[in-house]
Amino acid sequence: MLKVRDLMRADVVTVRIEDSARTLARVLVDSEISGVPVLDGQGRVVGVASATDLVRLAADETDVTLSAVAMRPDIDRTPDPDQDPDDELEPDALGFFLPEDSPFQATELLDQLPETSFDAVSVGDVMTPVTFSVGPDMPVPDLCEFLVRGRIHRALVVESEELLGIVTSQDILKAVAEDRIRIQ
Repeated sequence: MLKVRDLMRADVVTVRIEDSARTLARVLVDSEISGVPVLDGQGRVVGVASATDLVRLAADETDVTLSAVAMRPDIDRTPDPDQDPDDELEPDALGFFLPEDSPFQATELLDQLPETSFDAVSVGDVMTPVTFSVGPDMPVPDLCEFLVRGRIHRALVVESEELLGIVTSQDILKAVAEDRIRIQ
């Protein structure tokens, strides 16, 4: 039977509890992930911080606006002659749904925001101080139940208080797609 150790990733990206929320945002964007374990000064796992935590902070932060984002000067912004001038669609300012040559890029958004509480707030202030962890020998069906029951998308793989890896709902989906897990 497939076990957590068969799906987990051992190359875990982490942040420190004293890092700023902006640093957390950079790590998530640069690593193309949605959450990370948070370590204290001794390297112990003390929580998990995610993109959702940053969205909550942004929702409370009145200074964070998309109007603070500057357009990339190296992109030709000549209007498209085929575009309907009455089209009121706004560009995706975060660059999530636009091609790579878009005038907006998510990584640049982080650099162009004025100093805000993203700089003053630490990861420890926004993280979830609970770690959802599993052992490396847990069977994958039990892992799936654990994730569903907890309504979470990632579990830290811990043994003897040592962080061994991380396993996410995406890892499970990948194993299903590769036919390593069979749906009955």
